[in-house]
Amino acid sequence: MDGTQSNGRFFVFAGPILATVALGLFTTGCGGSAEQPVAKAPEKQPVPAAKSDQVEPIEVVSQFLDRMRRGGDGEAANDLLTTIAKQEMVRIGRPLQLPGSPDTTFEVRQAFPVPDQKDRVWVQTYLREPDSVSGQSTQYEVVWTLRNEAAGWRISGFHVDQGDGLDPLEFDFENGDAINARLSAIEQAGESTTR
Repeated sequence: MDGTQSNGRFFVFAGPILATVALGLFTTGCGGSAEQPVAKAPEKQPVPAAKSDQVEPIEVVSQFLDRMRRGGDGEAANDLLTTIAKQEMVRIGRPLQLPGSPDTTFEVRQAFPVPDQKDRVWVQTYLREPDSVSGQSTQYEVVWTLRNEAAGWRISGFHVDQGDGLDPLEFDFENGDAINARLSAIEQAGESTTR
């Protein structure tokens, strides 16, 4: 065995870094996968050109994940969200909080354009979380959506592959009502499993 736990089912308590990705307030998550990529990325296509002083989308996601891994009050990572996403998190009362998970590793693979949306790109990443009990690690494919704003590329949401032919789990930071409903459902599922 290569030290990676293969687990394609949806589960509620995945780990701190994935929980933070799901808005940081609740220990939630999604099914993991083996070390192999779960889905093939489309052939590499040119990403919309950034302004000369703009940070590239891959670097924005790398900075966001590193800030999450290190933990903190969330303000530094919050700066990497779109304006609408920041407003929605405030509106629904779920600010980004970063508990930190120094043992989590991430790999930022590639950026590719969102079809028919010149101001958006997807950035493919893999997050690996160790399980302190089993010593195994679980890998998640997470695809981030970024929008090109006046301040540069900013994160508007992400999708997590759940494996086993399930649809990806989507978190659209720019739709606060949908995020709130999803997190409430996950919280309720977590409460019923701890009773």
